[in-house]
This record gives sequence, C-alpha cells and structure tokens, in this order.
Amino acid sequence: MTGIGNGSKAFKKSILTITLAGTLVFSAFPIAEFGQANAEPLTSQVVTGKSNAAHDQKVVARVDAKKAIEHIRYLSEEIGPRPGGLEAEKQAADYVASQLKNNGYEVDYQYFPVADQYIATVEFADGESWQMGAAPNGKISDTPMNGEVIFVEDGTNANDFPADVKGKVVLLTRASSTANYRLQVDNAVLAGASGVILQSVVGSRGNYGSTFNPSLTKSYDIPVYGAAYIQGEWLKEQMDNGPVEISLSSKHYSNLQSVNVIGTKKAKNKKNNGKEVILSAHMDSVVGAPGANDNASGTGLMLELARVFKGYNTDIDMKFIAFGSEERGLLGSRYYVDQLSQAERDNIVAVFNPDMVATNYDLAKNLYAMTVDGSTNIVTDSTTAAGARLGNSDILPGKFGSSDHVPFHNAGIPSALFIWMGIDSWDPLVYHIEKVYHTPQDTLEDNISQDRMQSALEIIGAGLFDVVRKDVPGLKR
Repeated sequence: MTGIGNGSKAFKKSILTITLAGTLVFSAFPIAEFGQANAEPLTSQVVTGKSNAAHDQKVVARVDAKKAIEHIRYLSEEIGPRPGGLEAEKQAADYVASQLKNNGYEVDYQYFPVADQYIATVEFADGESWQMGAAPNGKISDTPMNGEVIFVEDGTNANDFPADVKGKVVLLTRASSTANYRLQVDNAVLAGASGVILQSVVGSRGNYGSTFNPSLTKSYDIPVYGAAYIQGEWLKEQMDNGPVEISLSSKHYSNLQSVNVIGTKKAKNKKNNGKEVILSAHMDSVVGAPGANDNASGTGLMLELARVFKGYNTDIDMKFIAFGSEERGLLGSRYYVDQLSQAERDNIVAVFNPDMVATNYDLAKNLYAMTVDGSTNIVTDSTTAAGARLGNSDILPGKFGSSDHVPFHNAGIPSALFIWMGIDSWDPLVYHIEKVYHTPQDTLEDNISQDRMQSALEIIGAGLFDVVRKDVPGLKR
C-alpha cells in the first residue's frame, strides 16, 4: 500500500540507531499484547549435529524461507496495515484462504463481532498517507481538512502556543499522563488550532510508541489524532526543511465483524477418532503498522508449512488457522475456543502458535517456545527435541502469557507461542524485543530476517511433523 508508514528513508535508517534502553520488563499479569507480559526463561540443553531422521528431512529439505517471506511481502506491502474488523483484515483473510485452497485444504470462514474503530488518515501533497488513531470525541469526518502542521513544545501551559497557531494543525509530544495530554488538547483548542496530533513516545522499555486513540472527556469540533512516535519524528524532519501542509480525515467504523480462516486436512488414518493438531497465527496488525513481523511472519510460516504438509500422510487431522483481531485482545482465538464443545477441546492434541518469528533485531537471539505457565507440553517437547536433532541451538523453552496460545491453555489444551526474543542471563525479568513492533517501521525491509525465518520453519515444522506423522519404526534417512 503506497506511502503507509514510509517517510524519509534517510531518517528511517538513522532513527534505528538512536541509543535507547533496549529492554522490556515483564509485569505481573499476562495481557493481550507483547508490551507487558509475564515471562521468565527456563533452561535448555543445546545439542549439536544434524538429524539423521528421515521425517525431519522431509520437512527441512522442503521448507523455503523465501516463499514464506513472499507471504509477508503481500500482507505487509500489498495490503498494509490490517486492523481487526476492517476491510484490510478481510483482504488478508481472502489471501490466506486462497493459498490454503490452492494447496487442497478445505477452508471455512468464522466471523465474529468486534468493537467500533476510529481511524484517521493523514495525507501529504505527494499522495503519501499515514494511518493513525482518532479520538472518538474529536471531529470525525471523511471530508478532508487541510492545514499547515507546526510543532509545539510541551503544550501543558497556554503560553506554550505561538500567536500564529490559529488555523494550524498542532503536533504535540504526548504528555506522560492522560490528564496532562487532555490538558494539552484543551490548550491547543483555546489557542485556535484547527487540529491536534499527539505523538506517542518511546516507552521505558525502549519500544517506539504506536498509534493510539486519544481518550478525551470533552467533545471538540476539531480532529484529535494519536500518532506513532516515528510518525511524529518524520513530521518534525519534514518541518525542518520548510512548511508542511497535510490533509486530515477520519472515519468511525461500526457494526464490525472480524474473521478467522480455518484450513483443514483430514488424517488418512480412519482410526484417528477426530484427534487434531492446530498450527495458528494471527493475520491482523495494529493501526498504522504494516505488521511484517507482527504477524505476517507467523502467517507466512503457517502458509509455507501448509504447502509442505499438503501431500504428507498424517495420523492426526491438521488445522491451519489464521486468527483475526489478536491485537484487539486475542478476540479471534478466544471466539474460536469458546465455540468448541468439551469433546472438541479434548480432541485437540496440540496448538503451535508462531507470532513474530522473523525479526532481524540483533538482541532477539533465540526462538522461544513459550507456555503460559512455563510448564512443558507436547508442543515444547517436540520442537526442542527437533532443535536438538537438527543441531539448531536457537530454540529455548520459556514462560510468556500473551498471544493466541492463551485461550487454548485456559481451556486445558497443550499450546505454545513461538517468538524470537532475547533474555538476559543476568536478569531473567528483562527481555529484548524489536523496538519497532506495533509501529510503521515493522516492515519487510527493516524488520525481517530470512535466516531467522528459515530457522523457525525448520524447528517448528520438524516438531509439528513429529506429532502428526504416521509412525514408521526405524525409518532413517
């Protein structure tokens, strides 16, 4: 999608080198996003040497990171940001469905209701446009409003605003508290601003802030938008080179439905009795983010393994599921699990859930198989054993209470999240995850590693195949 989240390429590269505290600290409670979660590393034993098991080589010899990355390219560039419940997410669903159908899978759509969205668009004279969050209490209109943008320091005092602010769009660095950023908006309105853009900030954990919907207690007759940190920096860079005219518009999306896409491959073994294994990934992204690593990478991995597994006989039914609206509170996976009967839940042997599996962030050194409570299960056991057989030291077990494995765990179903991150041995409560997740910089160009994707494909694919394959005793390469 042209222009979404781009900005100055020179600045785009330099901003990544700003020295920040590149750490994230786990909080006490698991939530639906990675920014705060309950996590701690476990120990693992690294074994070297290539696997001589034929079943491993049936996967390793066929998986291709380039094919998985092509799915990332389509989702993040051809479609772009994919907020849950909006048209772009449905385009992603149709793309996933078409890929699964092309590989012979039976495909079903599962729709579910989601809350309203307030989405803003900021467009520039050259046609470039950015997606931001809009305040519901600000002016919501899809009729564009044009104005020059200026940056105002602080803004919590009325005298922070220059005399010529009237009729201009004011860019403000979001204050640390909600009360103070509401005060910033009040002061901008009193000064005569025609619009307000609140720039998100760099968090204490070193992550660049994402777009957001400003929470206001008053209603205003001007647009009030929440920009990602990097969007504010790009705007300032442009203003350094002269006046910048922008066009602001927004829309309230209501009566929304999000969707899960389910591809099914039945076992050849008629004695299976309905047992199944699930490989899942969420296909949505946050507002304004192309979502290359989060989570077109997981979706791309899922689709590539679906291609590889399509012709293999298995003892267990397989489902490949792309969940919608994960970023809005694990809504797709929660809905899916809620619709299952107890008998259907009992039939699920394992859930493999890749989420953010191809980052090039150098401090995210290992692929983790994370469970909600840190205990091991068939998913973690199969993948860590596969990593050992393959001589791949990337895979480590751990504890992480976030992403679409959570609803399955809560229903008593063995599940695990796969994610690249780094955990400091000197402090197990500090972990590293790329600074640009949930931002316009989560792009194929800036945030995807082919090597990391290949490693994840081999480990997860070999572990998955070990669970579902027909057992042939003594089969060696």
